[in-house]
Amino acid sequence: MQDLLTFTEYTLAFLIVLSIVVFVHEMGHFLVARLCGVRVLEFSIGFGKKLYSRKDKKGTNWCLRAIPLGGFVQMFGDADATSAKSNKNIKELSDEEKKVAFPFQPVWKKISIIFAGPATNYIFAILLMAGIFMVYGQIRIPPVVGSVKEGTPAAAAGLLADDRIVNIDGNAIKEFSDIKRWIVLAPSNEILLTVQRDNKTLEVKAVLANDASNRILGISSKTIAEGDVESMSLFPALCESAKLAWTMTADTMIYLKQVFLSARSPDEMRGPLGIAEASGDAVKGGTLSFLLFLVQISIGIGLINLFPIPLLDGGQIVVYVIEGIRRKPLSEKILEKALTFGMILLIGLLLLTLWNDIPRIFNRLIG
Repeated sequence: MQDLLTFTEYTLAFLIVLSIVVFVHEMGHFLVARLCGVRVLEFSIGFGKKLYSRKDKKGTNWCLRAIPLGGFVQMFGDADATSAKSNKNIKELSDEEKKVAFPFQPVWKKISIIFAGPATNYIFAILLMAGIFMVYGQIRIPPVVGSVKEGTPAAAAGLLADDRIVNIDGNAIKEFSDIKRWIVLAPSNEILLTVQRDNKTLEVKAVLANDASNRILGISSKTIAEGDVESMSLFPALCESAKLAWTMTADTMIYLKQVFLSARSPDEMRGPLGIAEASGDAVKGGTLSFLLFLVQISIGIGLINLFPIPLLDGGQIVVYVIEGIRRKPLSEKILEKALTFGMILLIGLLLLTLWNDIPRIFNRLIG
């Protein structure tokens, strides 16, 4: 009974997180399409059978569908929700209908509408993070070791309480959170730390341990002091949250580059099951934990959709850029091949992440 309850909680948490992020993403497409004068036929959360539908004054159907694993905005003139193909009857449209049909828009409008989805994910994340900074403040914990756990890589390397870590593998450490960041991004488990101890500077080598998809050094920070929490007004909060969004994006790209160059294993990549697991953990962690996770997922969805892969927003933007250079659309045959390639690639990535998620979650359940 307890396992069923936990499964329900985690599933509900995942659906809430996914629905919020998808709604934000599709709202970006919708708003810019309206601004560009394009008629929107449907704004839908989920796929499959319609559970709820309401048409607004401008003719857009707002729908809630049975399978809550995504969403779409379908624009007038499109054959489907991807906007990758035009309706077969598009040649029969009148001049007035062409003015509000997506396929007949100038390239800059098409790119603006498609780019708006990922951009809105980033804007949402930055505004939400700024709100968190304003309400909770920003914690800036100095990179000083509070304690070293016995039997960990930190203990084996000789780290001691009160050591100040100032550099990891050539990367400057300004806050305690930077330590975790560069441990995660290190190309291998062996890292070199520059440590200040009793007015002396030491270099310490440590070999990180692995626990599931996490790397472990084995240190904790000092207790948060009153001066470690910095309250923020609106403008500084926006600047800091924008900086954080950039850092999260850069870190993801560094990790993917390392995987692509075979410098590290793709075992840490998470798919839908992993996100569901993390969603449940975030909800259990409380309001702040949930909001921070929402920021992370919104940025992740925004970034992934910018990748130049057919079926994703980035792939469509590439198509429209080529269209602008050629001054004519690509042929239906080329588009179909590109979409097929994109589908195969995305299915492959899904299978890879499932291969990572299932054993980890299974070990967690039986452990």
